[in-house]
Amino acid sequence: MAGRRPRLPVMLLLILALVNMRVAMASGHALLIGISEYSAQSQSSTLPGVPKDLANARRMAHAMGIEDANIVQVRDQDATRARIVSELGALRSKVSAGDRVMIFFSGHGTRYDANNRCVEGLQTYSPGAFTENDILTEEDLAKYTYPISERADKLITMIDACFSGGVLAGKTRSLSGALGLRAKFTTRGGQACDRAVNDRRTRSFAPAMTRLGADNENFVQIAAANYNEVSWDTPEFGGLATHSLSQCLLGEAKDLNQSGAISLDEIRQCAQAKIDETMKPYERFGQLRSTLQVRGSRNLIVVPAAPTPTAVTSAEPTKDQSALAAPPIAYTDSQKPAGTHTPTDESKLQNVQGNSEGSSVPVGGAVASTSSDQSPPSTPMAPALASVATLEDILAQRDPRLKLRVEAPEQLKIGRDLFDIKVTSSKAGYLYVVLLGSDNRSFYLLFPNKLDQDNRIVANSTVRLPRPGWSIKAGGPEGVNRILLVVAPSPRDPKVFVSSEADPGGPFAYSVADLSSRQRLIDFFVGRGAKNSDRRMGAELIQIKEVQ
Repeated sequence: MAGRRPRLPVMLLLILALVNMRVAMASGHALLIGISEYSAQSQSSTLPGVPKDLANARRMAHAMGIEDANIVQVRDQDATRARIVSELGALRSKVSAGDRVMIFFSGHGTRYDANNRCVEGLQTYSPGAFTENDILTEEDLAKYTYPISERADKLITMIDACFSGGVLAGKTRSLSGALGLRAKFTTRGGQACDRAVNDRRTRSFAPAMTRLGADNENFVQIAAANYNEVSWDTPEFGGLATHSLSQCLLGEAKDLNQSGAISLDEIRQCAQAKIDETMKPYERFGQLRSTLQVRGSRNLIVVPAAPTPTAVTSAEPTKDQSALAAPPIAYTDSQKPAGTHTPTDESKLQNVQGNSEGSSVPVGGAVASTSSDQSPPSTPMAPALASVATLEDILAQRDPRLKLRVEAPEQLKIGRDLFDIKVTSSKAGYLYVVLLGSDNRSFYLLFPNKLDQDNRIVANSTVRLPRPGWSIKAGGPEGVNRILLVVAPSPRDPKVFVSSEADPGGPFAYSVADLSSRQRLIDFFVGRGAKNSDRRMGAELIQIKEVQ
């Protein structure tokens, strides 16, 4: 009929809807800034490795799930202070709740005298001689990125530049050029800061971010060097820090605590080892290694690893472990048995990947973290501690702006007491409860479960678990139950947690706590289980003892 708009085919409408959904669900943005060629008037040396840094930064952004459509790159003469500030403002307007944001800078660092102290910052591009007005100070960086961190789930900044003018002697600088190494800083000449060691108080924007109100768990700063060191540029690899970080982030880092995921601090340890090895031949010329710095959320899982098949073997119980604990069992109120539960065949799954060392492992102890001054563990972590590390790694991904209040008993008597937990969330979402039992051999998704699928929680309301219709009784052995409670604005995909080979049995999704299951549990909360949805989550990890 004349005048009527033609109708689109149903298939085309469906395609358009999927495209729009894909755009709406994009969950990451990146701003990449690199300055290799400074103007002749600025009297700043060329950094030939910066183009390689930008390529590596883009690869890292891709690994974080950030698509090219959401990556903005500003390079060389375009990277003026005004342009960078403008792009930071534009980035803020694009970021939505739950997004992860990466900001990367590779170029010269510099410093100047101000109020009897040295102020360090990033040297942006200037067509003429650069002045203090062309420096993006660390206070500036904090001021312009803080509004982004307010919206984003996590803000990650990576700065491959140094702020150590005057640290190297003239002879050392000339040797740097001869050997292909170049320090990434520019001096301004005639200033006390050119002859001074860096001021600890101004080396990092992390304190400035904290003063502005940012939570340490919501942002990360990765710096190429410590407060009194330089970072190095090479024509072959680019910045040593960026090159090493990209190799480790893209697959070479090791899961040192065997939690099932690789944390940012584990990536740092891998990259630091690479930098140390690379710089060994140059030590006799006075060029020393730089020390990577990670501030803020050091245990952030940047790239969730997909689960890989692992060989699982059974471990024979020791003499004092002759009776295995049964998995938790839920009953409707009308089905509660009068007697105690006898383990069925499904409970024998708990013997898989058991701890053959038994009593030598401090099951209730905290997992030790490796600081920058310590060597990584030389032997694999015992399965019990590795399973605890899995829960702690998930906890470290929480957004502190999503607050949970949890009320639970400190202990339960085996065979007598019932679990009773109250959860209140500051935000509406979906509640998940994961149990690592007192035997430390299995993970259970206690809620939602086959008897109770509705896991929605209303903001500022209290959910009491178990709810009417089912209950859980303490079944032993003596020890500590660790219970992870998570509230996420978007639901997680339950299929990601359950192994295709395992029959969970009973009302709870069940997974033996081997390495593959540790990977799967992390993947459930921060990887594929949260794909294309809001990745934020509030979380608490509590302990309940089981006693005779």
